Amino acid sequence: MSDEISVRMSDSVNSAPPMDLFATRPDRKGPKTIAIILILGSISMGLVAYGDLSLANTDDLSQEELDALLINVREANDQNITDAEYQDFHDEARDSGAYTIRGVSVLFGSIAIGFGGIQLLRLKSIGPKSALAGASVAAIGGVYANYLIYNISVEMLPPAMILANKISGYLCGFCMMICAATAILPLMNASARAALDQRVQLVIEEE
Repeated sequence: MSDEISVRMSDSVNSAPPMDLFATRPDRKGPKTIAIILILGSISMGLVAYGDLSLANTDDLSQEELDALLINVREANDQNITDAEYQDFHDEARDSGAYTIRGVSVLFGSIAIGFGGIQLLRLKSIGPKSALAGASVAAIGGVYANYLIYNISVEMLPPAMILANKISGYLCGFCMMICAATAILPLMNASARAALDQRVQLVIEEE
């Protein structure tokens, strides 16, 4: 009886807790949720890029476009601006390359973020890295293009539209910062990072 007790006590003293008891548990749900957000964001950015590239290739704005852009300025803010004056502003912004710079950079960012979202959905670490690169390029190009447009608007547009272009530049930078912060989350969180690039490992236990 005493021998049996001593054997049991010896086994309990020598036994160690399993290694996976303290291991970080992979979180697959979090990265996939972020992936969906990135994909939806890339679609929105693609629409914005399409609008800018269309403006870059438009010589004369239609009357419907002018009315949609200027009706609030004329009525709500009681500021006069003619169709010809805004057309001159559009021509100057187009010729400066601002629309093209913003459209191309945001389009590149949209593609990179969309690709990153798809890869993150597959739990690949290249996903958040690609999305982060796309957000950075879109931020740099978008903020620079908005800076050009703002400077042109200061010389050619009424105060309400100058303020609108200024706010647009801030919003562009802020949205890209949020996108970059969202993309980097799976790389910063230990549980999410543990779920990326998982490979099956063969573990041989010695008896």
